[in-house]
Amino acid sequence: MTNSHHAQYYIYFQQINTETTVLTPNRRLSAIFHKLYRQYQLEQQHELWETPTILPVSSWIHQLWSDHADNTFSSLFLLNSVQEHYLWEKILTHEKSNEQLLQISETAELAKSAWNLLRQWQVDINHPCFNASDDYSALRKWAIAFQQDCEKHCWIDSATLPNMLIEKIKAGSVTPPQHIMMVGFTECSPQFSQLLKTCELAGSKISYVDVPSTMIEHKRISLADHENEIQTMARWARLTLKNHPTATIGCVIPALEKMRDRVAQLFSEVFAEESTYTIDLQNSPFNISAGKSLIQYPIIHAALQLLSLHKKNISSATLSFILSTPFIGEAEVERIKRANFDRLLRENNKNNIDLSASLNEDKSNITLSLKKHCPFLARRIEKFLLLVNNIQKKLSYSEWATHFNNMLIALGWPGERSLNSEEYQIVDCWLNLLNEYKTLDYVAKPTHFSQALYLLQKTLGSSVFQPKSPEAPIQILGILEAAAIPFHSLWVAGLDDISWPPPPQPNPFIPKRLQRELHMPHATAERELMFCSALIKQFKQSANYVVFSHANKKDGLELQPSPLIKDVINISEDDLPLEPYTFPSKKIFQNRKIQLLQDDKAPMIRDDEEIHGGVNIIKQQALCPFKSFSECRLHAYELESPLPGLRAKDRGKTIHKSLEILWDKLQDHETLLTIKENELNTLIQDSIETAINFTPNSHSELTQYISLEKKRLFTLISEWIQLEKKRRPFKVILSEKMTPVTLGRLQLNIRVDRIDELEDGRQFIIDYKSGKNNDINNWFGDRPEEPQLPLYTLLELENICGITFAQIYPGEYGFKGISHYALDIPGVKLISEIKKTTALSWHEQLNQWKHVLTQLSDNFYQGDARVYPKDSSKTCIWCALKPLCRINEEITAAPTDLTGTV
Repeated sequence: MTNSHHAQYYIYFQQINTETTVLTPNRRLSAIFHKLYRQYQLEQQHELWETPTILPVSSWIHQLWSDHADNTFSSLFLLNSVQEHYLWEKILTHEKSNEQLLQISETAELAKSAWNLLRQWQVDINHPCFNASDDYSALRKWAIAFQQDCEKHCWIDSATLPNMLIEKIKAGSVTPPQHIMMVGFTECSPQFSQLLKTCELAGSKISYVDVPSTMIEHKRISLADHENEIQTMARWARLTLKNHPTATIGCVIPALEKMRDRVAQLFSEVFAEESTYTIDLQNSPFNISAGKSLIQYPIIHAALQLLSLHKKNISSATLSFILSTPFIGEAEVERIKRANFDRLLRENNKNNIDLSASLNEDKSNITLSLKKHCPFLARRIEKFLLLVNNIQKKLSYSEWATHFNNMLIALGWPGERSLNSEEYQIVDCWLNLLNEYKTLDYVAKPTHFSQALYLLQKTLGSSVFQPKSPEAPIQILGILEAAAIPFHSLWVAGLDDISWPPPPQPNPFIPKRLQRELHMPHATAERELMFCSALIKQFKQSANYVVFSHANKKDGLELQPSPLIKDVINISEDDLPLEPYTFPSKKIFQNRKIQLLQDDKAPMIRDDEEIHGGVNIIKQQALCPFKSFSECRLHAYELESPLPGLRAKDRGKTIHKSLEILWDKLQDHETLLTIKENELNTLIQDSIETAINFTPNSHSELTQYISLEKKRLFTLISEWIQLEKKRRPFKVILSEKMTPVTLGRLQLNIRVDRIDELEDGRQFIIDYKSGKNNDINNWFGDRPEEPQLPLYTLLELENICGITFAQIYPGEYGFKGISHYALDIPGVKLISEIKKTTALSWHEQLNQWKHVLTQLSDNFYQGDARVYPKDSSKTCIWCALKPLCRINEEITAAPTDLTGTV
């Protein structure tokens, strides 16, 4: 069935012949008019017809020049966008006054955009207004340099090309078409208008397609927020397509390129409800026009990361990515080994990796040897580095393109698995883009690896790619590309009073006075209003049924409809033709089939099963049995992230080690009091110096950082030692010693920070803490959150008289502990002063601890693995195991019952 709105264009198709050229503002409208013309010919019962010339303006201008250059053997060379950007960036880079510019490439693109505007609006770069500010005069200087460069080498840029064609048409060396038909133009620049006028003077007939508005229905609707607006649009499009299977439906979304993925998700969710549709975007009833930068696609991002291996000293983030990417040789075969090597790098806090050392087992730490852990990947990288080492220092861009391709082949890119349709198209696009990259040889001298790779990244970043997909009846478009396209039904979203018209964005390099006077794009609010009004007028004539919409709220801000659509009849959501819709999450919940499975019992520990974890086993068992089981038996840990410098746990270990070394030399309180101050300071400094070397990664190359860390440690330990001097006499009898302890049927190895022997021969246990949130109340109850010190008391029940935290924190140094009797140590309380415990005496407290800790140990040994956090608001907040234990699902299913049933 013929779309009545489309049929209105047929009168213009009757005027098209071999001498007619139809011009459109963009490629999409050209493609649609080709389709409509084909439909028209078929309806005329024609089996054969000559394909008309229907082109976007830019292609027509380039075709005119190409025909002229072929006929006259012109020596002038037309620059492409890659070459133009390179020239602008080169000019800015070589200008000494631009040394302070932080973003040369972005500034070059902005300057190029300003130059294009000046050409299109026919502004002389030597206009006096360019003297008004440094930015304006800077553009003039760059533009003159660009012009001189082009004149010297006989180059033409795309902004100057229409002017050149105007001259050639006037001279008679270029013959314009007899008939130029203009379709879908909201406005024309003065430069293009002059080109058309020149064509007209040369004999061309210029006509404009203007489709009259007949039987068009306009509606306006407001919706809760932007997401609800897109979702309602999708529901409307689905029902419209269901009622009119042959219809073409337009869904227009401003700034579509910024939210493409979310729009795709919302539309997919809505159409997934139909049994005939799936969320496979390659075969869906809708097509999203907005592409993404090539560099945003994982397969291209992986290629650039692989090429960055030429640096040989790479960041841990880069190597971690390469270890996990599927777009490299043997990624599937070696994935477990690579994942394990990634874990080792993280655990050792490696921020930078020397590839040469990691590939050479003689030079590298064998624990972090890439050659040992990932032999296939190591061989790939060795081949890559061999290619890099054999390359000359400077090559042409054509040669670099070949080398880049060969390097990626050596690394096994794009991987061993079969590529899907989108990835296959992207690889094909990559190869075509390399051919465009090679054209830099016309404007650039040979260069070195880093510059060649930098320009490849820039070329990829500026290249927009959209996977090809079958023709779809629903077109999701940006605001500009949708203008003048004929549809059966159309929905235009995002038309609130803040967003439409958008605020002006004048080019910062063009004098604002000129932009205002000449009504340049985005120059003033008046200019934006005028342009947006024209677009709205076009949209009102683009379909038989048109819906304009806006959100009521955005980021908490109340919104109103744009003044440009206030004249449209307002309707409510109930007035729209919509089928009932259930949100995917609600639909899943409604169709849930919950199976209650009592799965809180793990296998009992076998006699041959090695259990590691020490005190952490008991601590996690008290906090949550499942957490203890997962970490200590399943070894399920969150991957660490390497940090610059020492991690918090490394700094804590350094304090422990420094104090261990210090007390090994001091031995007792008497020596501490009698040693001279300068000798004590030297002793502290030597202890710190030795301790720093015990950290997993000493970061010896970061000399300034290590120096600051040593000063910090010296201050901490010096101030702490002053507090130790105020104590009664003691002797350190054990420091940082690993000691076995039997707890029920579980054998644990625990490390005691320090045990002091007091004057009466009794022992006082100290646990160093470099943080400040240390609460002794966490030692008590059936599930003590800090069982370490209570567990230490089991070493010698009869001889221990107290336990304490030693809080070594700037400004809050002190002891926090309990004792059998008064020890005259501030912060150490008698057991009778503790409200949290039910024990009436020290010995009763020791027995309670023994019972509680043994019970926790037995529970772990017997396989107690309940999802049973002590306090979910605290225990679970930083826990990384929530996807494994599904605590959130459990709370949703039974919020009052956390007994381990999932």
